[in-house]
Amino acid sequence: MKRIIRNRHRTPEEVEEDRKVRELIEKEKPELNAKFRHIIAERRKVKATDKGIQTLGGRIRMTREAKGMSQIRLAETAHISQGYLSQLEQDEREPSLSIATRIAHALDLSLDELAAHILS
Repeated sequence: MKRIIRNRHRTPEEVEEDRKVRELIEKEKPELNAKFRHIIAERRKVKATDKGIQTLGGRIRMTREAKGMSQIRLAETAHISQGYLSQLEQDEREPSLSIATRIAHALDLSLDELAAHILS
């Protein structure tokens, strides 16, 4: 892809306008990311419901509650933050393989056992 190069220098006003736009984008980025995570979570839940399966987040929450564990305790045992675990349980995020393995281990499950309930 060829890069487009301007033949003129930007005016101080253009530079300032660009700076303001970049600043506004950075300011709104966390809110936009949260909205996108919520939309993605809702789509995952709808797909899982349509297929008659449980989401990974739902499985983690159900197993944690069945074992009488708090989010804080599971998060500490799996070496993740409680906020991140909350996002996983709400299907706002998907864990990496290593984090999913740590969560399964903290719940006394193999990764296969955790996934088998989701895919069956």
